[in-house]
Amino acid sequence: MDYKHCCVVNADGVYQTFVLVLLEQNEEGETTENVQGYKMAEGEQLIDTAPPSMRQHAGTSGFITPKWDDDAGAWIEGATAEQIAAWEAEHPDPVPLEDRRAAKTAAMSAACNAAITAGMDVTTTQGTEHFSLQETDQINLTAAVTAVQQGASDYPYHADGELCRMFTAAEIGAVGQASIAHKLYHTTYCNHLFAWIRRASAAELAGITYGAELPEDLAASMQALLAQAGGAGETEAET
Repeated sequence: MDYKHCCVVNADGVYQTFVLVLLEQNEEGETTENVQGYKMAEGEQLIDTAPPSMRQHAGTSGFITPKWDDDAGAWIEGATAEQIAAWEAEHPDPVPLEDRRAAKTAAMSAACNAAITAGMDVTTTQGTEHFSLQETDQINLTAAVTAVQQGASDYPYHADGELCRMFTAAEIGAVGQASIAHKLYHTTYCNHLFAWIRRASAAELAGITYGAELPEDLAASMQALLAQAGGAGETEAET
């Protein structure tokens, strides 16, 4: 016997429960749905989708009153702003908000460092090559840039996974500039994430991830800073 699991929503699309549905064939060969352990009320219907994620307390993600949106084919929050505020007051976050902010800041700092050390792609005479920026890589690249700035026409260096070769002064300069743009973009973005974390509510804080789109005012601030720095960070889209 075939079966499936479905969500039950009421006439307004509000989630009620998650049920097992047996798929049976009648005498005419038509498939019928037999809901197990639950009696469907008038106006209720089955939605063949996974159940919504429910919020456990203030500061967590999910829904308070999940509602199925047929047009979007997804769950949306059916509770009003006032209802959400009242629910959060009755279900306070057991972890202090400042502790959550500290943990989120540490996580974003680690993600920023990982993004920087992962490095960037640079176009060289060999095509597109990738250059990591681990601490030793940054030290070696600084030495290479210094050498060409002092007049060296070429300098030994290597891309990730490649043998060391002689890079021209122009190539070393390109890798050096790309590394500056790469670091500038991520450190500036991370700094703006920190500002967002400091002002975020518990619910908003839960949705802040590395790579998330910044709020409008912080995005404008970041772009203005990068523009003042000569647009170097804008090259991040190409690295």
